[in-house]
Amino acid sequence: MKKFLCTILIGGLLTFALTGCGNDNPEGEMVKREESSTSQRQEKGVTTGSSYVENRTFPTLSELQKSVKEEMGEHYWPEMTLSEKELEEKTGITPDMYVEFLAEKPVADSDIDTMIIIHAKEEYVGEIEQALEAYRSRIIEENEEYPQNFGKAQASRMETIENYICFVQLGADTTVVADKGEDEIIAYCQEENERALYVLEKEILE
Repeated sequence: MKKFLCTILIGGLLTFALTGCGNDNPEGEMVKREESSTSQRQEKGVTTGSSYVENRTFPTLSELQKSVKEEMGEHYWPEMTLSEKELEEKTGITPDMYVEFLAEKPVADSDIDTMIIIHAKEEYVGEIEQALEAYRSRIIEENEEYPQNFGKAQASRMETIENYICFVQLGADTTVVADKGEDEIIAYCQEENERALYVLEKEILE
């Protein structure tokens, strides 16, 4: 009988000791920590289960323009803003296809430096891309007999960043490489366009 009672007593003490060593955090504290961790993930925009919390803010088009102009300096020639009607006439892009837009060109018609940024409605992203591709092809065709502008038109780039479709046709004064031939003009303008697109991508995605 004494052996039996001792066995029960020792078993009880072992059970208590093991339970106490398993986790010294109260259940309520564990729940709070889990809630805090979930909250932090959501604040950072991390997927939690089937939900995605997005707290990002995007720059305004005027902020994007300012950043590009600061990067390009005197090499940014577009200074005349296009109206909705002018954008539609040039590209076929209508106001119902976008949230907002910014389009600029030089005052002198002899220069073709252009920057267009369109914050597209999601369902029109593809259609706007096609419209700008058609616009680019037309500009290239129209400038075949103008060596300075022809290289600049061929070097033009379009890039979609989030729902922002950016078209850049920059290069400013290409006379610095004009005597080296068309390929050098294209390469020079491509570098200028890449500079602008790098700034746009950085600003939109940050």
